[in-house]
Amino acid sequence: MTRIQLIILLSGAALFPLSGCGYRLGVQAPPGVYRIAVPTFTNQTFPLRRDIEAELTSALREEIQGRTALRLVPDGSSDMTVYGWVREFRERVLAEGELDEKFESMVSIRIDLRIEDYVNGTVREEKVVETQPLSASRGEKIDAARRRAVDNLAEKILLKVEAW
Repeated sequence: MTRIQLIILLSGAALFPLSGCGYRLGVQAPPGVYRIAVPTFTNQTFPLRRDIEAELTSALREEIQGRTALRLVPDGSSDMTVYGWVREFRERVLAEGELDEKFESMVSIRIDLRIEDYVNGTVREEKVVETQPLSASRGEKIDAARRRAVDNLAEKILLKVEAW
């Protein structure tokens, strides 16, 4: 047996125990769903946090493309559509210095989802919240916490689609 054949055999053997235990690679789409639409989310934050809806929509689309076999298509030609409304974006200060400078704070984003599965004729509505710490004392900017929150929300939303 050649070295390459041995490596292939051992790689397959290592994955074999996972095949019957419910483990799988990537995120599985609901049965019969092959095409998904993700229209740009609606921004309903007050005060308005510009572009948060575009960032979140883009992050979700990237998550779908990177972790599923679903094909992104325009709304109206999909098996499933994920609609979203960004309801709230807040920064809550947790610790301040003597001159009211922020040391520690928390970024929180709340969204409402509506997932329409046209294959099975079902609709599900969900609320998803993500909070991320922000440490100004370590030089961190709010944009870093915002990016982490958006990425984590995209992953949470995709898991909501899978849990269908």
